[in-house]
Amino acid sequence: MTYQDQANLSLDPQFQQRLAAGLAKEAKGKGTVDLPALVLRNPAEGARIFMPFVASEPGYDLAYAGGGQAAIDDGMLLSGIQANWDTVSAVYYPPTQPTEAV
Repeated sequence: MTYQDQANLSLDPQFQQRLAAGLAKEAKGKGTVDLPALVLRNPAEGARIFMPFVASEPGYDLAYAGGGQAAIDDGMLLSGIQANWDTVSAVYYPPTQPTEAV
């Protein structure tokens, strides 16, 4: 694994577009508030916030180094999105803590 390959993948315009498209499709079934709403309103912004999580998925850097962004097939991309959805959601939309009654 090289961080350079991971960085190059995260800056690849075609991969960014594919990630945005995959996120928009995945968000359609997740409601219309919080992270799904953000992704549906602006898929490119969704790709921006998901990129550090998805580009660092195991094996993505090796695939990219061996064949460019096309070596990361749609199944891999969907898997990366699904594996990181809850984590990204928690980072950007942390659950609210109930307040204690006084």
